[in-house]
Amino acid sequence: MKHAMTLLALLVAATTVSGQAPAGNPLVGAWKVDGAQPGLYIFTKAHYSFARVQGDKPLPEYPSNDKATDADKVAVFNALYLNTGTYTVTGNMLATKAMVAKSAFAIGGAGNQYEFTVNGKALVLTQKPSGAVLKLTRLE
Repeated sequence: MKHAMTLLALLVAATTVSGQAPAGNPLVGAWKVDGAQPGLYIFTKAHYSFARVQGDKPLPEYPSNDKATDADKVAVFNALYLNTGTYTVTGNMLATKAMVAKSAFAIGGAGNQYEFTVNGKALVLTQKPSGAVLKLTRLE
């Protein structure tokens, strides 16, 4: 029995260290947003962090905080999607609740709902009810 427990502990540790998602939660890990613009979605056991450049244009030039015009700041603000907080998974449904976001209206409240599918290293998030689809690839 002692050897079985040691073997079990080593197996759990190896799975955790290998970067694979724990059983029952295929989202845990780091995911790169597919497409022309960069983005990174990270899921831990109970928290998430989403950051991406929206649209099909690169992030606008921004000289520095002290030199940027109001127009520069608005262009960058509009291009970024930033959201982090807690999440739950029920079946193939993901529910997020923001603790920090680019905009105050996104914090707290009902959060966002997504239907998701994981196929190997591919993750597809479909926002509900809008139907917007985001495709990601597992990095780790």
